[in-house]
Amino acid sequence: MNKKLLDQFERFNEFVKSIDDVTWQKPIAAGKWTVKEVVTHLWNWDTYTLNTMLPHIKDQAKLPGFVDHDTHNLKAIEKAKEFTDRESMIKTFIETRTRLVNRFREVEHSEIHFFIGNDKRPYTYERYLKIFVHHDEHHKKQIENLLA
Repeated sequence: MNKKLLDQFERFNEFVKSIDDVTWQKPIAAGKWTVKEVVTHLWNWDTYTLNTMLPHIKDQAKLPGFVDHDTHNLKAIEKAKEFTDRESMIKTFIETRTRLVNRFREVEHSEIHFFIGNDKRPYTYERYLKIFVHHDEHHKKQIENLLA
């Protein structure tokens, strides 16, 4: 596993901790999710990876395709309503992200190739992780633009 990539994925915890109360409730743009909803959205994907994908990854395994993104995202937005304060959501996000990072660190990555859905190109743990690091960076830029 690319240590730099995994460290970048883990460092997102620090960014989430840095979001203040005022920013937390702001939409990232007119008619878009609030920062709280974005963080819950990212947490929901971490939870999905941790509970649904990682347990089934083995060499040459064929995993089901990713869940329907729109439905999955709507569930995250509904879940965001359950977090009544910023601290509880941040704590939950960090706990889940840390568990996920630790799971990536625990597994033997070198020769594992697996398939997701109908994708003919094999995944590695690194390819899989790159998707979510890129996803984090996309949302981080949205939040940072809100702060600018």
